[in-house]
Amino acid sequence: MRSREADHYCIVAVDAAKYVNTAIICTIYGDILKGPFEFDGSSTGFQVLKTEIDRTREAYQLTDVILGIETTAHYYEDLVRVCDEEGYLVRVVNAATTAEERRKLLNYSKTDRVDLNAIVQTLLQGHGETSRKKREDLEQLQTLTRARRRMVDEQTRCINRIRLYMDHIFREFQGKNVRRDGKNQLVKVFDEFTSKTSLFLMKHYPHPSDILALGQEGLRNLSKTHNLKLRQTAIERLLTYAEESISKPKEALTSELLLLRLKLDEYELIRRQIAELEEVIEHLLLLTDGGILLSIPGIGVTLAAELTAEMGDLEAFTSASQLIKMAGTNPVVKQSGGKAASHFAISKQVRAPFRSVVYQAGKCTALFNPEMNAHYQRLKERGKLTGQAFIAIGNRILRLAYAMRKQQTLYQSQQPDYVLQKVIAGKLRNQAKQALFYDRFVIQ
Repeated sequence: MRSREADHYCIVAVDAAKYVNTAIICTIYGDILKGPFEFDGSSTGFQVLKTEIDRTREAYQLTDVILGIETTAHYYEDLVRVCDEEGYLVRVVNAATTAEERRKLLNYSKTDRVDLNAIVQTLLQGHGETSRKKREDLEQLQTLTRARRRMVDEQTRCINRIRLYMDHIFREFQGKNVRRDGKNQLVKVFDEFTSKTSLFLMKHYPHPSDILALGQEGLRNLSKTHNLKLRQTAIERLLTYAEESISKPKEALTSELLLLRLKLDEYELIRRQIAELEEVIEHLLLLTDGGILLSIPGIGVTLAAELTAEMGDLEAFTSASQLIKMAGTNPVVKQSGGKAASHFAISKQVRAPFRSVVYQAGKCTALFNPEMNAHYQRLKERGKLTGQAFIAIGNRILRLAYAMRKQQTLYQSQQPDYVLQKVIAGKLRNQAKQALFYDRFVIQ
């Protein structure tokens, strides 16, 4: 903007939407050359934009095109790509930045014209990020890992609904309170609510009357026939709890039984979809430079994939601190008047999904990585809360992951019992994928 040629720059602001985009063309001084005009999100719409830009450039003898586009959901992505291919210098502007620009102008209205003017002012002040071509492998990995995360959340909600229906149908199936040594203790039938045996019984014999009709012999035969591995203690508890249950008669629970069956089918579907996604994610991870993160104890396949995907292409960063800020896990520092600086909570800016992954990385390594666990204990001794300690270790892992991916170096452990082969075998069950890991990251 400070160069001598800046007077001849063509500034284009675009407000992207699902069906109809809006644009405005002006000079670096903010003088409007072409008022707001609309174009759709297809190739014909892009030709309308290109035609208006060419006409304006020719009429006012302008040269380079600087196009600013606001990050509206995902609608801006294809437009950014085709503008890049056309040779325009594309600047991607955060929606929060344009909102702040509107506040500076003391304009609380939100119309297409106001939004476009805010984008123009944002560009002229040097804000926004120059569009970079995304690596397709990392982009696909991010799409799949985020989809998996949503499915896991949906699976959790599904399990909660199943628990709710079972509360109505056979509450004691999830366990019963027993008084032992003067204390209340929950005694469960199954250690895992969603185990194979538990799911089978909920689907085919959900009501206490169904369990009582089977009896001990029927439950044993059922276990043998369907390989449920029902222990004798579980059989006895099931029968006792069913006999003592005060649930409604089965005839009065028709709606709950139907909804339970539908939710169980939904749970099975989601579980299969997650398994299919995880298979593809595992393969994609090993094709990226992020596969090397599997050498870190406590970082499994899914977490390594999420971390790699959210970090993205490291060519865009010069230090791990930039990634920490992008995740919003950097502490907010307040200092004024010569007083000592105070560190408050984390900023929680930019990418919430990235922040969640950093937290999970800190939590998993604090629990399952001996070296990180020692660091976690030191943080706790200094008075850090559990969540704060997990974030601190997550940032530590982020710095480590940045260095490992940049330099393509394996995790260097100081633990005498650390064996890379054992760590990888515990994460990659398929021998062909183990071989792929060693060929890519070990044998060089």
